[in-house]
Amino acid sequence: MIYPQTKAIAIGKWGCLAMCYIYCMGIEDESEILKLVSKAMEKNIIDGECTVLNASKLLEFVSGKKYNVEKKAITSIKGIKSPTPVRYKTEDGPGHWVVVENGKIVFNSLLNSVQVTKGKPIDSRVITLRK
Repeated sequence: MIYPQTKAIAIGKWGCLAMCYIYCMGIEDESEILKLVSKAMEKNIIDGECTVLNASKLLEFVSGKKYNVEKKAITSIKGIKSPTPVRYKTEDGPGHWVVVENGKIVFNSLLNSVQVTKGKPIDSRVITLRK
């Protein structure tokens, strides 16, 4: 049995990191991003709560290329040049992922995010193409 409404709720609530990874692969069309998140869930690359289980596998699924993903703690976005998922967090919030490029937020899956407007950048996912 399928549960599209349940999947849509999960993507809407917790899909920000998955969407950021997809955006970093050059996909900017909203419907394409949502379709790819859904397909990655069907392939168990992303779980039912929209947790990215294997970032490198997700990036390969989306792009056909192999990437390394490094988790990195940060306190500022100023030095970030290439598209990079960055998590903003308030003291009591769950955090929210956006994409930063050239020191600016270039993609946010939410129109309004308290985590971004009142929080601080705390960590990032540095994406590099494997050689």
